[in-house]
Amino acid sequence: MSFPLSLSLSLSLAAALAAALVAAGPASALSCLAPSVASTYGYAADSPANYVVAVGSLQATGPSNPPQGAVAQGGDINMMAGYTQVAQFSGMAFTGEAFTSPLTTRIVADVTCVAAWCGSYADEANALFFFRRDGDGTHVLEINACPGNVFSNPTPAQLQQVTQCYNSGDC
Repeated sequence: MSFPLSLSLSLSLAAALAAALVAAGPASALSCLAPSVASTYGYAADSPANYVVAVGSLQATGPSNPPQGAVAQGGDINMMAGYTQVAQFSGMAFTGEAFTSPLTTRIVADVTCVAAWCGSYADEANALFFFRRDGDGTHVLEINACPGNVFSNPTPAQLQQVTQCYNSGDC
């Protein structure tokens, strides 16, 4: 059977495209739940680690480690390695009633990756933070591929959610 040249060319292009898609392998994507103050508070409350909830600003105080940020291990984009960023936090910590306890401290942002997806450190002028407090007193901001420990420009409702979660013990 013979096809007109334009149809034959179209079929060849379609076959080439199908072969390229099959050769590329399956596509994958990272699915993250929409972050909420309630879900992050619940995670922190259920964790064996100690958390400090605070509102204020965060400013990097030097280069990240490694300096280029997340890097592909062995050149493989699907095996990204995270990085740390030292920063200075200045603001108010939650006391159980309100955000009224002054807090100025060094923070270590621990940026992690899941395959090809990584979190990203950013300075914040005004945000609600959930810092893990390690046994040695270090405050750690966990930043992973799915956001949830930083809420930029928090609304009064988000700040009130912290108090509601604390008072109810259920978030």
